Order: sequence, then structure tokens, then C-alpha cells
Amino acid sequence: MVKPVFSNLFSLEPPHSVGMRRIYYRFPQRVDLSFAMGMPFNETLKYIAGLDNAESTKRTEKELVKVKTKVKIALDRATFGDITPDALRPGAITEAADMQVSILLLALRGGGKVPIANEVFFLRLTDKVSRTDIDIAKEGRGEGLDALDMKNILLGASK
Repeated sequence: MVKPVFSNLFSLEPPHSVGMRRIYYRFPQRVDLSFAMGMPFNETLKYIAGLDNAESTKRTEKELVKVKTKVKIALDRATFGDITPDALRPGAITEAADMQVSILLLALRGGGKVPIANEVFFLRLTDKVSRTDIDIAKEGRGEGLDALDMKNILLGASK
């Protein structure tokens, strides 16, 4: 049997050398906050990816709180996954990327850690050449951290 010359013309596999958008189709229609990050898209992507598995401690009015951050990126239109070095190569992701940031707050009480909040935020990064626009949407509507807190975490990480 002779194989057609253009047999892969209609292949369902994505091209390997072409950059692409990483968009999550269930990204919330209503965003809580939008702002511009003064860095190019790829730098912003690496910067936020650097927050993955970050831990810090802060003091509130009542107690000492440990803050743990987990960052994931849209793998396809329906799921988020870990950020790989391949995803951070220049040109691997173009135009836009959706990220999921989970923030776990643990109160440090009497030698133990007590979970007090687990907040999930969706971030949409959009390439605007010399800057990156970021839209923040919080999953759910409970007490605790809000989009402004998420922005401050993003901006405060560089200090």
C-alpha cells in the first residue's frame, strides 16, 4: 500500500516547534483585578513560576502565619499542571498563559501548624510587548485573601 505524501497534513498532534497560548477554557468571566506588570511576557512568566513552592512567614495581629505557594500552568484547555523547564523556554508560550496559584496559610500555634485558609487564584498573563497585563480571579467567594492580596504577593516577591 502506498502512503500518501501529505499523510500528516490533518494530524491532531500539535506542532512541536511552534509557540502557543496556554489558555484554560473555564477561566472566570469576571475578574477581580487587572494590572500591568512592567516586565516582558517571558520574564513575567519565569518570575511567577519562581514562586512555585515558595514559603514565607508573616505576623498577623493574632499569630505567626506560614504562607506556602503552589503555581501551576494550563496544560491544555481543561487542566493545570506543574511548570516544566520546557514551558519556560523563550517562545514556547506566546501571547497568553493562564496560571493557577494556590496559597495555603498555616497558623503556627504551640509547636503545631493549623491550616487557616487555602485560597486558589487564576491568573491570565497577556503579552503586551514591553509589559504583561495580568488579570486575577479568585476561585469562590469566601473570607480570607482577595485579588489585591494576590497582587501584593506577586509584586512583593521581588522585594
